[in-house]
Amino acid sequence: MYPSKSQYRPGEKVEIIATFEVTDDLGNYTVSCTVLNFHDILYKTEKELKLHDEKVVFEFNIEKNEKEMMGFGVEVDLYRNNEKINSLSTSFDITESWKLAPRYGFLSDFFDRDKNDDKDLVQLNKYHINVVQFYDWMYRHHELLPPTNSFADPLGRNLLIDVVKQKINYAHKFGMTAIAYGAVYGCEKEFYDKHKDWALYKNDGTVFDLINLIYIMDISKESGWHDHIISEFLKAIKFGFDGIHMDQYGFPKEALSIAGGVKKIRRLRNEFPVLINDTMEYIEKNGYKPALIFNAVNNWPIDTVASAKQDVVYIEVWPPNDTYQDLYNLITNAKKYAPDKQVILAAYMEPFSKRSNVPVEYAENATIMTMATIFASGGFHLLLGELNGILTEAYYPNYTMIDNERFVRELRNYYDFIVRYEELLYDFNIVDNTMTHTGGINGEYVFKGTKFSPKAEKDSVWTLIKEKPGYKIIHFINFTGLESTKWNEGKEKRSKIINNIEVIALVVENVKSIYLASPDIDSGKPKKLDYEYVPHEHGKAIRFVIPQLRVWDMVYIVCES
Repeated sequence: MYPSKSQYRPGEKVEIIATFEVTDDLGNYTVSCTVLNFHDILYKTEKELKLHDEKVVFEFNIEKNEKEMMGFGVEVDLYRNNEKINSLSTSFDITESWKLAPRYGFLSDFFDRDKNDDKDLVQLNKYHINVVQFYDWMYRHHELLPPTNSFADPLGRNLLIDVVKQKINYAHKFGMTAIAYGAVYGCEKEFYDKHKDWALYKNDGTVFDLINLIYIMDISKESGWHDHIISEFLKAIKFGFDGIHMDQYGFPKEALSIAGGVKKIRRLRNEFPVLINDTMEYIEKNGYKPALIFNAVNNWPIDTVASAKQDVVYIEVWPPNDTYQDLYNLITNAKKYAPDKQVILAAYMEPFSKRSNVPVEYAENATIMTMATIFASGGFHLLLGELNGILTEAYYPNYTMIDNERFVRELRNYYDFIVRYEELLYDFNIVDNTMTHTGGINGEYVFKGTKFSPKAEKDSVWTLIKEKPGYKIIHFINFTGLESTKWNEGKEKRSKIINNIEVIALVVENVKSIYLASPDIDSGKPKKLDYEYVPHEHGKAIRFVIPQLRVWDMVYIVCES
């Protein structure tokens, strides 16, 4: 069960595809399809499933709404002789632009064996990945397009530029935005040798480089590199890419330039936003509207680049940002600098790598906890690519392939969930009250049944309190039974399941209904909760009980606006 595209635009026809294995011809089969926005049913239809049918496609149009983005759940039930025998769910969203809900993925394999093969994009579509970074697709860092179809990339991989082009076309077929990786200041030795005055130098006079392979150039307007790399980015756009992933390495933060024969200190925190803005303006002057994503490595320099002319805020996470609380802090801090942009964290799951030497289930447990943290905090996670590949490090071709169908299904449940409820997770009008409404002296939300905290603490349930017009939202992230809150460590076990959490919430608005939804339970379907009013020192509060918490529960209280 999956939509035909990763994301739809307003007015675009939606197609939901259900595939089947027909094992017998006994009985009459029918398939029903129900489309919901949160708990409200918008559309319902039914089709007969004939013998030897292997696919049913449900087509419908959603009336244009004034909202910039809307997520929808889809429930498909299979009946045999009017008795339900199977049920699956998926989701889809309709947005004005990819940047309102940037579910970022990657591709890094462009070999001859990948020719005419779209299975990787088919799978990414099932995760609703709508933005794809093409990593190390290029000939050189300073010369992106190769002189011939077949070429060796900077690390000696033999690639085909025709395959790159084909993958772009496949991505477009699924409604995905194709982003070309491009280092903003990287070049190979042959280019550096010809343009040493364009490079950046250490205070001892030696050139900055990365692993003795890539030399770091001066991006300032006074250096010829500035216009050179922007023109290379334009060539990538003309080739067919929709945008550029503008990468940096996190160093140097300050360096010496000798552009024009004059030695100057370059403070890159001030140079990056200029380069971003100039790239956008130059490509637009040439008739294109590029998507730009800049890598603020480990949150640096988020204060200067967040508001530049890029479409989202992107942070590659490294130590000392080691804990789940750090992930939350990175996201909430970025939103303060750019309240009208979504936040993507590149949080590579090292436990999946061979060097970690931990059982694969430890890595799976850690990944689910990290995803729950990022998503509940209002961020997106660069994690998935290729054919069920998971990033474990900054060099994407070293991804790890997962083949556990149960875990693949779990990943899909989480991505279905963030699409289905994206208005409650990613709306720009959401206000975060986590540290002001519960815990300590804050008594607006009180929880009973186990240990709770508004901070991500070990052996505790983390409570995040949010609101938007018409809704109060509570997230529960379960760390009960876990001895470590480091997100990139393998976890021997999942959290201890907590039953019957009592919630007492002071809500001034009239409450219309309360729902619980979780990617861990019943494929994220909303469950209506009973509630009652109870006395409170500031009037009256509502009381209700959450039946079960595994990893992540979300409660949304529907209020009269």
